[in-house]
Amino acid sequence: MLEQDVKTIAVLDFGGQYTHLIARRVRNLNLFSRIYQPEQFHPGRDPDVVGVILSGGPSSVTSREAYSVNFAPSQLDVPVLGICYGHQLIASMEGGAVHSGGAREYGIASVRCDRESLLFHDLEPEQTVWMSHGDHVEEVPPGYRVTASSKDLRVAAYESNDGRVFGLQFHPEVTHTANGLTVLDNFLSACVDHRPWNAESMTDQITRRIRDEAGNSRIFLLVSGGVDSLVALKLCIDALGEDRVISLHVDNGLMRLGESAQIMDYLTNLGFRNLHIANAEDAFLDQLAGVAEPEAKRKIIGRLFVEVLNSRLADLELGEDWKLVQGTIYPDTIESGGTDKAAVIKTHHNRVAEIEKMIEEGRVIEPLKDLYKDEVRILGEHLGLPEHLLNRHPFPGPGLGIRVLCSDGFGDEPHEEALSSLLAEYGLEGRTLPVRSVGVQGDARTYHHPAAVWFAPGVTPDWNTLNMCSARVINRLQTVNRAVYCRHPVGPGDLTLGRQYATRETLDLLRQVDAVVRRHTDTIPAIWQAPVVILPLYDQAGNRAFVIRPICSRDAMTADVYNMDFPSLDTLIAELQQIPGTGPIFYDLTTKPPGTIEWE
Repeated sequence: MLEQDVKTIAVLDFGGQYTHLIARRVRNLNLFSRIYQPEQFHPGRDPDVVGVILSGGPSSVTSREAYSVNFAPSQLDVPVLGICYGHQLIASMEGGAVHSGGAREYGIASVRCDRESLLFHDLEPEQTVWMSHGDHVEEVPPGYRVTASSKDLRVAAYESNDGRVFGLQFHPEVTHTANGLTVLDNFLSACVDHRPWNAESMTDQITRRIRDEAGNSRIFLLVSGGVDSLVALKLCIDALGEDRVISLHVDNGLMRLGESAQIMDYLTNLGFRNLHIANAEDAFLDQLAGVAEPEAKRKIIGRLFVEVLNSRLADLELGEDWKLVQGTIYPDTIESGGTDKAAVIKTHHNRVAEIEKMIEEGRVIEPLKDLYKDEVRILGEHLGLPEHLLNRHPFPGPGLGIRVLCSDGFGDEPHEEALSSLLAEYGLEGRTLPVRSVGVQGDARTYHHPAAVWFAPGVTPDWNTLNMCSARVINRLQTVNRAVYCRHPVGPGDLTLGRQYATRETLDLLRQVDAVVRRHTDTIPAIWQAPVVILPLYDQAGNRAFVIRPICSRDAMTADVYNMDFPSLDTLIAELQQIPGTGPIFYDLTTKPPGTIEWE
């Protein structure tokens, strides 16, 4: 349990994709944070609360069903900050005006701020920030003043005249807001003088929680080979001793080239014992045969993990005296709709019905469930795990199963006219592709088309143009949530939508392409991850199209596109197209948001 008298920032969760990221940024600034559901937070009940932050969320303040709070923000005796939805909610509750539509912004924006404002104290007048909203504040309440504006938004920030209540339309918690941590730091300085919170305290708390939740039971942990399960394994061994911890790696046929053998090798070399491996490729591929719907695939994969787990437990004759440990981190739960108000972006394989039932029965321990990827890596360093394992590119739990974009061969082509006119302004041409990918815009799930773009003849390629065009196309076209770049034109008859499922033949082709992409990108420090997606689009020779997605990130909640130099990209594409069956190669230009890292 948390020690008494720890000064706390209360983060009220309206279902925003960044709620826990806000809380984590506060902890980074050495002040403890706790997340509350808005209806469960009552001012005065927790005397340790020194400030309140209202998060973003997928709802609209203008809706009759809008989420609210049971207090007047201006009447609290501690400072209050509203971010995105929270910013709009405070303005509405205090007598301002909030409008829907007309100033939608997703991605990088520039704001001009008032340096006399507490939040922007001593910052430069022009600030680069990250927007993700549909609604906006049209008029500030009486007793408030505007402290920042953008080109399209008069009220990008405000504060009360008494300097106690603040609102930000942009997200200071994401790394894309250049001085976002300074803005948050300024708010925290208004809340408290002394900030004693640190990562070591977090490590101690997690260890105690593992012991409390495990009781006297044996612990069974599924090891994927990624940093999350590795750190969870080490934490459990340190907390309980190696004899009580059993780990299982499932080779489900959805791993990358040679990966299962590599995982067992490095775990053995680290000195871990009680390691088991289950070869379940046939079971997984049999169940995935003919399945095209992304959520259905995820649920099948999650269910089969539980079935393999139960089978192995029966072999070990552990009876009922065991608990499952998962390396689930917060992005997995929030994007599965893991809080009361969050939109479901995707169902994580650790959140399928079978796992949820085990959670309700108290049979699941998730030591990392409140943490982000970079925090997990900090924990791993603190635990003494090797740097080369902690910094491996993340790999999704469902593996390549969600990087095969499946199709029954039926799709739709959105209208092209608006796209063509937008692209022409940038010297680009393009077309929408008859497939869909998942995204998140304004904290809500989207399932829209990617726009494929390429430079018109005679135009010199440059990344600045591609990045600006990508953001504009996605913001302007409601049927598009992603943009991909192709080095060569793709005419209307060049690619045909066909059937594709997660078969061994398709997975083997994807493994080969992925292995080449990893060889080119694994050694580039700026690249956080480089997913490869095989599309159900076939060229005239029957070769399939692929998407490569090298990104830069710190915590997986936001991501930038890695701008690979064009000669290196040409070399990579040429090598990939030597692999039999490989057709056009697209390069994903989409930041997160609005596009999730994975396509499904």
